[in-house]
Amino acid sequence: MKIIHRYIIKEIIGPLFLGFFLFTFIFLIDKMTDLVDLILNKGVNLLTTIKLLIYIMPAFIAITVPMGLLMAVLIAFSRLNSDNEIIAMKTSGLNTKVIIIPVLLFSLILSIIMVMFNNYILPSSNMAFKNLYFNILKERASIGIQKKLFINEFNDFIFYIEEKDDKTDELRNITIYSLEKKDEPSYIILAKYGNILSDTKEKRVILKLKDGTLHQINNKNPLVYNKIKFNTYDLDLDLKNMLKENSVENIKTAREMNFKELGEEIKRYFKNGINTNYLKIEYHKKIAIPFACLAFTLVGISIGTALKVKGSSISFLISIFIILIYYFLLIFGEILSEKGNLTPWLGMWLPNIIIGIIGIVSLYFTIKEKLKI
Repeated sequence: MKIIHRYIIKEIIGPLFLGFFLFTFIFLIDKMTDLVDLILNKGVNLLTTIKLLIYIMPAFIAITVPMGLLMAVLIAFSRLNSDNEIIAMKTSGLNTKVIIIPVLLFSLILSIIMVMFNNYILPSSNMAFKNLYFNILKERASIGIQKKLFINEFNDFIFYIEEKDDKTDELRNITIYSLEKKDEPSYIILAKYGNILSDTKEKRVILKLKDGTLHQINNKNPLVYNKIKFNTYDLDLDLKNMLKENSVENIKTAREMNFKELGEEIKRYFKNGINTNYLKIEYHKKIAIPFACLAFTLVGISIGTALKVKGSSISFLISIFIILIYYFLLIFGEILSEKGNLTPWLGMWLPNIIIGIIGIVSLYFTIKEKLKI
């Protein structure tokens, strides 16, 4: 690699880290309220909360790296241009193509690295986040049910427990009031014993009741009274109200799958006649978003070279504008792909294609010195 190439790449590395940390911090701010709420109001310990943060970070990194690169290229080339270093390079006999090729190669390598990141690290971290979150819910279900208190943290039910064994977590003399729904009559369950059980595989938390009765009045005919005696009765607890997140599901979703797993799932769906658009969208998104690095670099070089003002603030504002356009196109493409109006690969690659074409055209005019901002 030539000295000039190393110099240009070095100019990008610093702003890349700056942009990456800045955009990641912006995303983290949105999550900090929920994390603080876990500690202060939900009784989750600090170490577990930090683990949740670590597991969710790769989801941020997958999108903030391309953002950071866009900002870095803008900052680097606007500084080189405003300090007349690009003119000096051209005067010394360097072609504009020679100046930009190492940056394009750098962005291409970074794109490939991020594709691998999305295949190996991101699915694992998403799954780890889901499992840890379920463990928190499971623990909170046990903690949330306390004796001699009316408990309404669970959807559709109010609990009252007369006694609770703190060593075994066995519940005694349990009263459960079901809240009235539009199409279902309310009822009351009385049970002598109960335990909180969890199914990690199915991501379910169950209150297993023993030796009890279910009492129900018919809404259409109040004179009709039903009483059902049972030896055991399993009650699924909806835990989504206990914490703000609602990502706990009973299956491995596309977000937790790598390319191989997504490919196998697409084949299985197709074989059973099930629409595969959702899976294909996730498959291509894992590749298309990393390659936004390349599209952003093309635009960043042309705009940065045309800028006569250096500084990170103007570059940040321009980056935000371009990123908003990119994600508007991404959402637009995703909606059309889900409806079947676009093939999933085109829907996910549409932002890269449009931004890339704009970048190539503007770069052409920049090389011809016909673009100035």
